[in-house]
Amino acid sequence: MLVNKEEFLSLVWRLEEIMMHREHLRNQIRQCGEGCDDEDEGLCPACCDIFEKVSAEDNRLAGNRELDAVSKKLKKACDEDRTGEYKRILEQTREVRIMH
Repeated sequence: MLVNKEEFLSLVWRLEEIMMHREHLRNQIRQCGEGCDDEDEGLCPACCDIFEKVSAEDNRLAGNRELDAVSKKLKKACDEDRTGEYKRILEQTREVRIMH
């Protein structure tokens, strides 16, 4: 059964809600001004702490049944959409999330 555009956008929004905390944490890494952007030096203690929080969030999300269900529905909707519109929408939300 094909997912209509409203249902698809609702799934995309729910995915964003589920992933919001992880993305917020991930975007804080290397933003400390301590030189963590220099890959040879590694991360400062503050960024290491944030990295550990991101890893803990990854572990929590790995067991999240809702995330699994939403991801499967989105994949199925993209696979069934012959126009490619759903895939473009999903990719666009990922690009915006990365830029924040």
